[in-house]
Amino acid sequence: MKLLADSISGRQRRRKIVVFCLAFLVLAYILAPIVWVFVSSFQKEVALEERPPHFIPEPGILTLSHYDFIFTGKVDKEATIMIQAMYTMSGTHILPGVINSIVIALFVTLVNVVLGLPAGHAFSRYRFYGSRSVFLGLLATRLLPAISIIVPMYILLQQLGLLDTKRALVGIYSAITLPFTIWILKAYFANIPVEYEEAARMDGCGYFRMMRRVVIPLARPGIIAAAIFAFMTAYDEFVFATVLTHTMASKTQTVVIAALAQGLSASRGLIAASAVVCLLPPVILAILFRKYVVQGLTARFL
Repeated sequence: MKLLADSISGRQRRRKIVVFCLAFLVLAYILAPIVWVFVSSFQKEVALEERPPHFIPEPGILTLSHYDFIFTGKVDKEATIMIQAMYTMSGTHILPGVINSIVIALFVTLVNVVLGLPAGHAFSRYRFYGSRSVFLGLLATRLLPAISIIVPMYILLQQLGLLDTKRALVGIYSAITLPFTIWILKAYFANIPVEYEEAARMDGCGYFRMMRRVVIPLARPGIIAAAIFAFMTAYDEFVFATVLTHTMASKTQTVVIAALAQGLSASRGLIAASAVVCLLPPVILAILFRKYVVQGLTARFL
């Protein structure tokens, strides 16, 4: 028996080691590009062109000039004429692009919460004719690739005079994210005992008061998870923003970075610094609300 127990314990130990090694490899695969972009954003342009690359920056190659250009538009005086030429005008559009993305994503999040809450609650609590078909139809819209509807969407917005506007992107992104928001909230509402709502109704609460006093506080993790998903989807979208925006009145950060990287003489350090700046809003959100996101996304999806 002791030999058998030792054998089982040894197998479990080896299994844990294998799982740990695989998890470490996956984590390294995910984080390595992000770490390299972050390190590159603080290196001089000349250092980024050297081979082998400087994975650990030395004091002589560290610089804040890329961030200085993004936030102030000033080019490092010590840079050569060639490097100065690499700082294209698109670099000055990074901050306006990030602001546009945040504004659009916030409005999309608001639309998702306002419309997704009652819709998710209705699909969870009420059974009406065709409810399952309607729900599955909403989810099926997520299967449509963006490229398949971009042309009719462009024609429609052109006729409505909404091309190159934030309102157009808010409407499109809301339509894209709302089905998933309803799905998350439906699953989360299903885990809340209906007795709480019945007790609130017996105490004289109407529908909206019941939602505000009982349902929303209990479903806060699911609501936050759905809101953050909607925000990040709208913040990172690229296809519609590329085709439907032309000026900085509505261009998002994804379009600006793409234009910056397509230049004939693009600055690698500037692109890396721009990527870091654009990564900050979703990273900060994920850190602040990580507990709610985990609780919301681990609900029982039935």
